[in-house]
Amino acid sequence: MGVFMNARMTRRDFLNGALLGAGALLLELPAPLKLFAQAPPAYGFGGTGDYASSNGNTPAVLDAFRAVEGGDYNSLPAGIVDTNEIFDLVVIGGGLSGLGAAYEFNKSAPGRAKCLILENHPIFGGEAKRNEFVVQGERLIGPQGSNAFGVIDRPGIPGYDIYTELGIPTEFEYGELPSSLQPLDFDATNFGYRLWFDSKSIGHYYGGQGPGSHGRWVAGFWEDRLEGTPYTEKVRKDFFRWRNMTDRQYEGDGYGRWLDSMTYRHYLEGILKLDPEITRYADPVLASVVGLGCDAISAYAALQVSMPGFPEFQGHRSLRNSHWHSFPGGNDGFSRYFMKALIPEAIEGGRSFADIHNGRVRFSALDRDNNRVRLRAGSSVVRVGLQDGPLQRKGIEVIYLRGGRLYRLTARGVVLACGSRLSRKIVSGLPPGHAEAYSHFHVSPMLVANVALTNWRFLYRMGFTACKWHGGFGFGCNIRKPMYVGSYRPPLHPDKPTLLTFYVSFHHPGLPAEDQGEIGRKKLLGTGYAEFESLIVGQMKQLFAEAGFDAGKDIAGIILNRWTYGYVNPQPGFYFGRDGKPAPRDIIRKPFGRISFAHAELNGHQHWVAAVDEGRRAAGQALFPE
Repeated sequence: MGVFMNARMTRRDFLNGALLGAGALLLELPAPLKLFAQAPPAYGFGGTGDYASSNGNTPAVLDAFRAVEGGDYNSLPAGIVDTNEIFDLVVIGGGLSGLGAAYEFNKSAPGRAKCLILENHPIFGGEAKRNEFVVQGERLIGPQGSNAFGVIDRPGIPGYDIYTELGIPTEFEYGELPSSLQPLDFDATNFGYRLWFDSKSIGHYYGGQGPGSHGRWVAGFWEDRLEGTPYTEKVRKDFFRWRNMTDRQYEGDGYGRWLDSMTYRHYLEGILKLDPEITRYADPVLASVVGLGCDAISAYAALQVSMPGFPEFQGHRSLRNSHWHSFPGGNDGFSRYFMKALIPEAIEGGRSFADIHNGRVRFSALDRDNNRVRLRAGSSVVRVGLQDGPLQRKGIEVIYLRGGRLYRLTARGVVLACGSRLSRKIVSGLPPGHAEAYSHFHVSPMLVANVALTNWRFLYRMGFTACKWHGGFGFGCNIRKPMYVGSYRPPLHPDKPTLLTFYVSFHHPGLPAEDQGEIGRKKLLGTGYAEFESLIVGQMKQLFAEAGFDAGKDIAGIILNRWTYGYVNPQPGFYFGRDGKPAPRDIIRKPFGRISFAHAELNGHQHWVAAVDEGRRAAGQALFPE
């Protein structure tokens, strides 16, 4: 079976296919799944609109990285095209860290200074991009990766200045179920349902034991005190002790350093003396926000991402009372606001929320000569090196691959906002201290799959909008309450199209963090689109078949977003250092001449404010070295 859409088809083909799919429900013709199920490319369908050629790390990006990692550019070939360009700042990477660096440049650099962003993907945003579908005439937008935010409306809250300067709204409108239907709770993001909030609209599935046995669903996991779950009474008590912990387990100063001296698993089982079932339950949840599970991740990181077991835990809310939000495309809302501020002509329309969200990207406006800040997409940097001269006065040679050719330009300052795995490979003469620090940055992959549904009646029958399970492909999925933005107003009705989103990690408890990441990457990149599609559909059948789910009629298409280095995995010592040595991230934050380093990874917990702050700090270092 092939439940895919050919990546080479045109936007018109897809729109026509969506209309055919709508008719198929009436005329019993093949649904879009079957219409498009012909020789799927390994990478798969990318959707419609401006982001259609940039879902996850693209094959071109992966090929360029493999060449860098394999040492192909250690000795540069002849025939490099010299652009004869000189920029005051070159930012490598057009994700939120890179956009934050360019924003700081725009505010702080002298008026005639020029900045260039080199972005290796076809469009800006990094992991803060969107997927778009058109199903039965409805435009559906979902996140490719980076997602979820809280409103920042008071001074003193991190990110307040940026949030305010960009003009991001503090109030939002969401779609609602018709009053004639049974009420359900919806996660406005793709995160709250995983652990932090509770609702009877979140279903937990426990598979059957033995051939032919059926699984069972449990609603109100926390509200009903785990009633109906297979856990023993002792384990149930441990679940609630974990979630309701009010006592700090360490007295005196150095609480954070103490937590950073151990894994979260050791904290749960060795300090709190909780049953290993708690660890197994927490593993995929923690992996979904920092890449790996409790055996590899610092307990301080678990505190930072609001895992239970600490008196600081604030997850005791229902989905209905959550104060978290998500733009339709996840944190692409922030990347688009930044781009509009940096290059006003980059997005059609004015500066209203609706225009910035709904306007088409003007790719021709991104790299114009007269822009103070320019963005050059499809440009993979392969080498950064200091030219001859005193360290603080040297020009910096930047060599990048674009359209199969190598190009050279000169920068007075460089910000590497492209992630730790690439940064440590492309800087010629990287100081030994930085190289050693980077060896402690372990990074694991993430797969985000958006499944376009023609309807979600099967979920409505079950009374669920989000689901979790134990064993199988992934561990959770959900549909979101849609944020309305201008003309973007998709329906919220069980008989209308929507998106079902899976976040899938590749953790392998018991192995060293670096090994877990490498095994996960091999699986992510070595699994073809059709196989992933089969796994997703198979999981949905197991979960929803008894509620009437029919893959051939209910699925209109699937987009896979493969992030090969999606999350840094902050192991013990990542934040405060170990054995008297400084924390690796503190070393990386120090510039190398006028080359500085900015990754959201440096925060451990990767979120939009941290990413932007790292970019702004690095831009200041590159522009105004001490």
